[in-house]
Amino acid sequence: MLIILVAASPGAGFAQKGNKAVRTKGIAVAFFDEGRLQSSGDQAALKDFEYFLELNRKIAKRDFPDVEMRILRRGELLHLPDGTRLNVQTIQPRLGYVLSAPRKKRLMLSGVQSDTDFACAAAAFFRRPTSACPK
Repeated sequence: MLIILVAASPGAGFAQKGNKAVRTKGIAVAFFDEGRLQSSGDQAALKDFEYFLELNRKIAKRDFPDVEMRILRRGELLHLPDGTRLNVQTIQPRLGYVLSAPRKKRLMLSGVQSDTDFACAAAAFFRRPTSACPK
């Protein structure tokens, strides 16, 4: 006699959107560590990062609806779909993006990413086109 037991964690791999559960294909994480960004040059980079972050969020929402967009700050730990964890306080660089999906090696984008840079990297990583990447 053969018995198979299948167990699943409720909501694993799903994001809540209203009352519906939406299957996520991956995650795009914008991260920055304010504690390590204290010099005037770092502050300028952080302002640029915040400016492009809004543009990148719009691209993610429009062109990658099944990819969750998160912002990670100092003191936060995030479990990624690839099975790794992200801790802003211990990662180099001090700001950037991480793209992660199940069964794929994560991709780290260091520093400020323009809307075109982010869109092209996300299109390549998640294997789908976006109008924000002219390639």
